[in-house]
Amino acid sequence: MKKVLLLGAGFSYDLGMPLAHELTDVFLSVLNKKNARLLVEAVYQANQNSGSRPINKKALNEAMQLVLDYKGHNYEELLASIEALKNIYSNKSQSDRDSYHHLFGALYSLIHMILNCYQQLSYAMIYPKNKQCFGNLGNLLSDEETWVFTLNHDMYLECLALDLGIPITYGDEHLITFPKSNLEMRTTINLTYSFRDKLTSVGGFLKNQKGINLVKLHGGLSELEYNDNQQLCNQSLNVPNSMELMLDFMNIQAMGYYANGKKVPSGRDRVITDLKGELDIICQSMLTGGGKYSITTNDKKGEEKLKLLTDQLKNTDELTIIGYGFGDKHINNRVSNSMVSNEKLKVRIVDAIHKPIPESLEQFNYDGRIRQSTCGAAHWMDYVENEVWNRDQMSMLEQNKHIRGDILRAVKRMLPF
Repeated sequence: MKKVLLLGAGFSYDLGMPLAHELTDVFLSVLNKKNARLLVEAVYQANQNSGSRPINKKALNEAMQLVLDYKGHNYEELLASIEALKNIYSNKSQSDRDSYHHLFGALYSLIHMILNCYQQLSYAMIYPKNKQCFGNLGNLLSDEETWVFTLNHDMYLECLALDLGIPITYGDEHLITFPKSNLEMRTTINLTYSFRDKLTSVGGFLKNQKGINLVKLHGGLSELEYNDNQQLCNQSLNVPNSMELMLDFMNIQAMGYYANGKKVPSGRDRVITDLKGELDIICQSMLTGGGKYSITTNDKKGEEKLKLLTDQLKNTDELTIIGYGFGDKHINNRVSNSMVSNEKLKVRIVDAIHKPIPESLEQFNYDGRIRQSTCGAAHWMDYVENEVWNRDQMSMLEQNKHIRGDILRAVKRMLPF
């Protein structure tokens, strides 16, 4: 049986990563009125002399007020509202639109920073305790290669695969090297990469062997874009275990370029050093907000990852969706379309909170094509082996609440405000 997995935030919940509402709460708690003013001033000072396209504080404050007034629980909804400001052309000057753009970039960087802190702290504080609960990850895989499409930005699937001895690849066939900085030229970092326009050729992915072909549909903390976004760069998975992977991750986060003894500041476009010791740029790949992908489902340049999802669902017997809230239309539409074109496709929805069948899949709720299981990711891995719930595992995972609280407090201490 050919299987495909689609993973949402719920997959990594018991490994310490935040759900959307938790991340939103941290984000909003950081941006109180005082810190919001400081951030606006920092964005203004950093960009006020940007040549012939200056920004203005009025527009910056207008966009920041959306943050201060927000009462919801979804940071992506909030970021989408700021993106919408950028797209309103009536009565908006170029300076206004540029101001919205730069503030969005600063908020993006803050979200990225929070997730980065969660990744590092949760790995240290909860992963060693709970990784054994995910020891039956192999139960979710096909006898041959399994395509796993994740909407998460974390690295926990890679960590688990390495520690469990499961082959895993991003499909990368090339290698690129950077020094850690122009002050540490001898400390080099190896990244693997694929050319974006060649991604759908699947040349570097596993075939006819058990293992994971991993595609990060919304980018990730460890994925970077280089050479005008033509190259998708990832951490090398040629390491013995998750500890080595995390050490590499820390080095990658520390990459930079120094001028007059000071590290040149970066945003989504990260300033790094090339092998000649000169300043270079590599971009964070994380997609967030309301404009991750286009509305229509036809194949387009820049949306090769979505094409991979569509291509794999054409001949799949079972799609298991774990911990996804069905909040992304570009995903929902492709799954729904695949249910029409592939009549043998069945969907299993695994979520810790019982919810009605998503509207996009309601029409396929016949002949067992849509099935639901109310449990977490680790619980499901154990259950599918012999259809018995692991009570000891459940009890162990229920003890996570106080550790998650410790992680939350530690994340807030790491943030610069």
